[in-house]
Amino acid sequence: MHMSKWALLLSQLVPNADETWWQVGAIGDEEEWVTLYEEENEPDAQTLEIPNLTPYTHYRFRMRQVNIVGPSPFSQSSRVIQTLQAPPDVAPTSITVRTASETSLRLRWVPLPDSQYNGNPESVGYRVKYWRSDQPSSALAQVVSDRLERELTIEELEEWTEYELRMQAFNAIGAGPWSELVRGRTRESAAPENVSAEAVSSTQILLTWASVPEQDQNGLILGYKILYRAKDLDPEPRSHVVRGNHTQSALLAGLRKFVVYELQVLAFTRIGNGVPSLPLILERTKDDTPGPPVRLVFPEVRLTAVRIVWQPPEEPNGVILGYQIAYRLASGSPHTFTTVEVGATVRQFTATELAPESAYIFRLSAKTRQGWGEPLEATVITTEKRERPAPPRELLVPQAEVTARSLRLQWVPGSDGASPIRYFTVQVRELPGGEWQTYSSSISHEATACADWHTLDGVNLAPEFAEQWPPATYHLLHTALCVEQGSQHKLRPFTSYKLRLKATNDIGDSDFSAETEAVTTLQDGKQKSAQRNHSPLLC
Repeated sequence: MHMSKWALLLSQLVPNADETWWQVGAIGDEEEWVTLYEEENEPDAQTLEIPNLTPYTHYRFRMRQVNIVGPSPFSQSSRVIQTLQAPPDVAPTSITVRTASETSLRLRWVPLPDSQYNGNPESVGYRVKYWRSDQPSSALAQVVSDRLERELTIEELEEWTEYELRMQAFNAIGAGPWSELVRGRTRESAAPENVSAEAVSSTQILLTWASVPEQDQNGLILGYKILYRAKDLDPEPRSHVVRGNHTQSALLAGLRKFVVYELQVLAFTRIGNGVPSLPLILERTKDDTPGPPVRLVFPEVRLTAVRIVWQPPEEPNGVILGYQIAYRLASGSPHTFTTVEVGATVRQFTATELAPESAYIFRLSAKTRQGWGEPLEATVITTEKRERPAPPRELLVPQAEVTARSLRLQWVPGSDGASPIRYFTVQVRELPGGEWQTYSSSISHEATACADWHTLDGVNLAPEFAEQWPPATYHLLHTALCVEQGSQHKLRPFTSYKLRLKATNDIGDSDFSAETEAVTTLQDGKQKSAQRNHSPLLC
């Protein structure tokens, strides 16, 4: 006889010529004979394989012959034979999971019956695998060594978090199949109480709270996290960590001025974060002097008059009460300005009685109840001969300034068309076949160099005018670059690009410059430290 896990081979059969089939009976642990297998006779066969037996089970076999007349008596039974062990064929059944606490889940199941152990009962146990539903690659496991056990409490989980779980049975030979997936969520924990906030300055908010009730702490509280974001401005909240359970206040600094913030407080233990406090606390930082107005242009320029147009500050820092326009000849005293104040809703102003063919410096500032803010300064030339600027030239990307995700662009400005450059637009194209992408349409004119003196009809511009463009011809393309559509793009490591640039003055845009030579960013991990003495990208 040859034995395997699931089959037995009976040998030394002596068939008679008039037989039609064999009938095999077996008796296992139930001590009751059952017909286990029937097989048509092959006249020359002397062995018979009995399939579909249960692993690690005792059997005795007997046989009889059956023909058209009827069955013969059964043979004498064989000796007791035990099939080999095998891994379990099935998983535990009726698996359920319930919330046990804020940091634990209780798993229950129906154990395998003895007949499904497929091996030595002393080696049978269960393995439970579990993981956060949003982190399937970080699974953990626990082993239940008692084959008769029906439940397991899984501890040290994160609060108010969904988990997925599977089970399998195992014995000394190996593990069986995994069960179907089940899901459970830990209980929501308590949050700190009596949360309050008070703005103490234009950039600071003081937050106070009371501790989590002792019965809801679920372990030693290691500290608190303050979640805060500028309402309708920040897409995701930022966090401020307060270590220890004895400090129950925090001063948030570096906030935006005159902006409403949403604030919450949560406690954390070594297991993880608790739930944030509710409702959201809303607190506005105090007002301050405003930032400068933006998008200052001169759409109309005559020999003795100019019209100036602007937009409100991007950072008003309060309620704008009005604007102040101050202007002077660039060649005049730096402290002598003609000053005009206009209302908060005004967006343009016409300055008259100006000297023809002259450079003027204009300063525009906004006002809140805290006072006048930082001015925006621009230069204009009183002339009727303005035209679009010439494109920038001699674009260069120094290889020493190339990293895996950034590069520095250098250029020489073209003629400004007798109308100072207001901003530049950079476009980048990925090689070999990429489309031109606009990375910025608001790079400051201060990022250009104008080392030579400008002349207009033989009139030299004063040094004060020339100094409006300091000698800095560099611009950094940051890791995240703004495009006109508002989407985010990145320079990719070990990728070739070409760049081009155009200038814009009050009349319009120049043509695009000639594109740069191809430049290839470094491989990731080989970053070079880019110099920081250049103008930042304005998005």
